[in-house]
Amino acid sequence: MGQFRVWIAAYDGWKPRDCHDVPPKAVAVEPAEEGTMSVEQAAAYVEAFNRTALRRFAKIWAVALPVTVRYEGEPNAGATIES
Repeated sequence: MGQFRVWIAAYDGWKPRDCHDVPPKAVAVEPAEEGTMSVEQAAAYVEAFNRTALRRFAKIWAVALPVTVRYEGEPNAGATIES
């Protein structure tokens, strides 16, 4: 079903009602974790993070974004690999 990357984003002028809300506009701060997640992993991470952010009245929010993983520079079979 694809891969997702969870980002921590800052927002202003918006009040989330529950941990599943998505801000209409936010500024990306940093990736939440290294690498990508499945849809199930991303959903669980976002829910847990945002539930905590709601309790603390933090103006940061986790947002899961679909991504495409590309292997740029990947060698073909038989290619010489140098470091």
